[in-house]
Amino acid sequence: MARQDNNIVQESMLRTGALLHGTYRIDGYLSSGGFGNSYVVTHVNFNERYALKEFFMRGVSQRDANSTTVSVSNMEKVAEFTEQMEKFKKEAQRLRRLRNDHIVRVHDLFEENGTVYYVMDYIDGENLRECLNRRMAPMSEAEVTDVLRQVLDALREVHTQGIWHMDLKPANVMIDRDGVVKLIDFGASKQFNSRTGGALSSSAVTFTNGYAPIEQMERSYEKFGPWTDFYALGATIYNLLTGCRPPMPSDINDDLTADKRQALPMPKTVSTRMRDLVLWLMRTNRVERPASVEVIENYLNNPSAKVPFSTSDAGATVISRPVEAPRPMVPKGVSSSQTVIASPSSPSTADKKPNKNLIYGAIAAAAVLLLVGLFALLGRCSNDAPEEVPVAPEEWVEEAPDTVSNLSLTLTVGKCVYSGEVIDDTIPNGRGTAVFSNGDRCDGTFVNGNLDGDDIKYYFYDGDWFEGTVKDNSLYEGVYHRKDGSRFEGTFKDNDPDQGTWYDKNGNPT
Repeated sequence: MARQDNNIVQESMLRTGALLHGTYRIDGYLSSGGFGNSYVVTHVNFNERYALKEFFMRGVSQRDANSTTVSVSNMEKVAEFTEQMEKFKKEAQRLRRLRNDHIVRVHDLFEENGTVYYVMDYIDGENLRECLNRRMAPMSEAEVTDVLRQVLDALREVHTQGIWHMDLKPANVMIDRDGVVKLIDFGASKQFNSRTGGALSSSAVTFTNGYAPIEQMERSYEKFGPWTDFYALGATIYNLLTGCRPPMPSDINDDLTADKRQALPMPKTVSTRMRDLVLWLMRTNRVERPASVEVIENYLNNPSAKVPFSTSDAGATVISRPVEAPRPMVPKGVSSSQTVIASPSSPSTADKKPNKNLIYGAIAAAAVLLLVGLFALLGRCSNDAPEEVPVAPEEWVEEAPDTVSNLSLTLTVGKCVYSGEVIDDTIPNGRGTAVFSNGDRCDGTFVNGNLDGDDIKYYFYDGDWFEGTVKDNSLYEGVYHRKDGSRFEGTFKDNDPDQGTWYDKNGNPT
């Protein structure tokens, strides 16, 4: 049996045993939302169990002394109550038109007690948010794929009828004891006319943070379409695979990694194809998302099919030019035209060795910007904001590390602002971005507070940059690019070019 909502306000609910329409007996409570209360009822003539939804506006409706009749608590809200009640009826009428095994079916609609009720299938099961809460573990990819295919079947019917769900999330996907998935709660869809591309009233179109794309958050009605639901579908898949709340679209845009691993970290058990599908569905630019259910199903059914964008190109880093400053140093044995590393401690000196501490610090700082959205993961690692959700157990944390955002630190390499993965709340460990006070920035990996890894990019304040391997805070091997187009490829010793070759801007060895 579906779980009862613990947030129900008893005073707003009908009494158990009350008889509605001379037919439906209230047996228990299911849930309570902003526009309605839901109950378990029995059809007394046929002894059949159903779910019944009552229109009841939180903050506007009240239950009279007889505990049955609904009235408006503030006369100034009567017009709004009437308008929303008409939409409630349309919600039922829309659902009635939808004929699909994976969509909850409406059986009756009637007015009584000063409000409106509709009767629908009772699903003997739980929603996916409750499922994650109970299991305290994410679903396997096979389980998620099974859910995905059933939800897609439901969305095909919904979209064919010119309806967008507009609030797809785990809490609105039920699964019964036989594993049959049903899409529920089309309340948000009643606020929007997909035929004309506009809102049905001045009332704001509701959405759930983390599951709503940019066009929905900005209420750009003319931009709504199947792709709006597909973004929410991707966020739902992400939640089921990780147990973590999906990031906001701005977090995804702020993540400069090609595979969005900072904003959308996933367990290593998730296949590349599934990761690509989530990224595709959650593209912040709506025109880059799938346009129809058929397109997504073709990807699922064809192992050779690929998403229509290159992961290596996705989220390409765009770096604004740092503040102009004189080049600081020239490494030993290198002409001034071949300067490798800027030393913030002596920005006007062209013949001094680079400040190793600065590089370490700058490198540390670089980890900040890539992971600006990562701190959201700590607040996100729950199933559905703003609802309460379980804290991920330790075995999840390995796949979704603790993160911070804009944390001021003083490391061995210097002061920086860091965003990224941490241990003990304050020690950079894993992917991160550090930004230093002189304007340098580094994107890379940290080990116990030290920069260490093979995929590190360090951007100097004056436009030069390094990419390659850093070991224990020191440049080890890679390519140093100067802003004039020349570069050095090889190994480094004490942060100076050691064994390797300099090339001019045309790629010719010098």
